[in-house]
Amino acid sequence: MRVDDGRMRLRVTSHPVADARSGLRRILSTGPMLGQTFVYPPDHRVGYLHASRADLLRLGALFRVAAASSHSAIHIPVPPGARPMTYADGAIHPLPVLLAREDTGLRPSSWPDLRQRMHRASTPVKVTAPAVRSPDRPDDVRRRADGRPARFAEHAATIVITARAELLFWMGDWLTAIGDRVAQDPHVHRHGESLLGDMVGFFDPHRTDRPMHAFCVVAVEPIFHRDRWRKQRTPIG
Repeated sequence: MRVDDGRMRLRVTSHPVADARSGLRRILSTGPMLGQTFVYPPDHRVGYLHASRADLLRLGALFRVAAASSHSAIHIPVPPGARPMTYADGAIHPLPVLLAREDTGLRPSSWPDLRQRMHRASTPVKVTAPAVRSPDRPDDVRRRADGRPARFAEHAATIVITARAELLFWMGDWLTAIGDRVAQDPHVHRHGESLLGDMVGFFDPHRTDRPMHAFCVVAVEPIFHRDRWRKQRTPIG
């Protein structure tokens, strides 16, 4: 939901966790909001995010919410009925995501305990994401990102992403820009999906392959697929 100044307001569930070892005070869970978002952990050092246009715009806003709070983490569960991404030599199942600023002190090893605390209390709340900016950043910001890229870890069947506030905001702007491109992308119109970019510059600017070389973003949006509308217009009989 947009507000008048271009910011996005989102309904989430707040779980107080009050972690004494860090500055983390609450986990905001998206619940069923991101029903078309599937995050696959790295295989051969390449991870994938599959999401619809609307979910990409919401994800961008959620990254900015995380960037704006030094005491909140964002929890994105796996949607019901999620299917694995298959390869010739196996399959990879999507995982939930935990997203936070690095100065919250969130550690991947703390996640199992935090997950248990989430079940104790919950409150529906609305959060307003900071307004989107251009994903273009000056060279000095890019150099700082190269020096301290985002951290990507997998622990207790959950993907944990932490980064400096400035970098999380940048990633949110980048995801929003990707979402804005979906409706005009020719591959989406031909095939219903399209690889629109990767986040390697945020996680691994020097391409060290640790823990992953690229985090690819695939827009999956059948509503724009031409064949779908052509079939619906074809008369029966």
